[in-house]
Amino acid sequence: MAIPFVYIQARGSYRELGRAVGEGARDAIHASVTFFRDNCSAMTQGRMSFAEAEQAALAYGQEARRWTPGHFEELEGVAEGAGLSLSELLVPNCGEEFTADEPDESGERALAPGGPRSGDHCTAVAVAAGGRHVVGHNMDWYVVDAPNNVMFDLTVPDGTRLMGIAGAPYLLMLAMNSHGVGNVSNSVHSNDNRTGVPNAFVRRASLESASLEAARDCGLLASRARGTNHFFADTRGRLWDVETTATASAFMDHTLVGYMAHTNHYVAAEMAPFEAANAEESPIRLAAAEAILAEGIARGDDPVALVARALRCHDPAPEQAICGHPDDSEPLAEQGMTVGSMICDLDERRVYVCAGPPCENPYQMYEM
Repeated sequence: MAIPFVYIQARGSYRELGRAVGEGARDAIHASVTFFRDNCSAMTQGRMSFAEAEQAALAYGQEARRWTPGHFEELEGVAEGAGLSLSELLVPNCGEEFTADEPDESGERALAPGGPRSGDHCTAVAVAAGGRHVVGHNMDWYVVDAPNNVMFDLTVPDGTRLMGIAGAPYLLMLAMNSHGVGNVSNSVHSNDNRTGVPNAFVRRASLESASLEAARDCGLLASRARGTNHFFADTRGRLWDVETTATASAFMDHTLVGYMAHTNHYVAAEMAPFEAANAEESPIRLAAAEAILAEGIARGDDPVALVARALRCHDPAPEQAICGHPDDSEPLAEQGMTVGSMICDLDERRVYVCAGPPCENPYQMYEM
């Protein structure tokens, strides 16, 4: 039986969009925030309680308010609609910043490596072949988000429409927009992290861009707190990767190859000095994804079916699989899984989404 999720369609000001999400997904938002409240100490390896995280989030929130004011208002609207304080929602939206297993701005490693912290099992894939342009993404995060997802269908103030799936308490960070731009970024581990605009806000700001150039510029926001991998595609067949840290970036153009994939480690040689993780499974997932895409394109497979096959992959082993499942032997605060999956057909403006692992849950299709 498929895991259910909330579908919310809204248009208006950023605050109105947020309020619609807060009201429509109130129960799911409360469930996710409760998980953070109950497990915050374990999720941060004893570094902070939820109350301490709320206080720490204020500095990040000030940066977000300054540099991404519309999306800060959007989160304020979510808080109003859900009946929560803004600080309670800032904590999950600083989730990567607070649960990261990499050095902070002091240069010391704050947390032990391992677990689902920093979303370190997400996989992004894209195909541009046979006149078709498709992107896909598996979101891996804490188990609580699998039954607490929202399918966002938002029309922002300038008329751009966004469609994508995300956990209920978070700003939308992965989407296809009405300009035919697919944006399915994923986490990397940088060693120059600082107090700045959280990844959730940086990614949200880039989703509305009418071009890859504009999306890239949003992703390179100078005051960003940490790194991410921006994964862009459009109906012109362009496939762009932009790897960032808080202070550096690298651009990779995969257009001529016709496919691309990215997992959770830096690929560009110039980014190696900024790598803070030592996850041996990430390169294995990347190799598996690239092999599936290359073989499928050579056979002339349908791009949507090909991307779905990649996202359902369990090879070569469970702990190295693109399609992730929780390990029930681990403490709850350490359990990660594929909490949602999305495929975007940029030409047809169709989005296929499911909550939970796509091997067990059917994709539901939404059209713009």
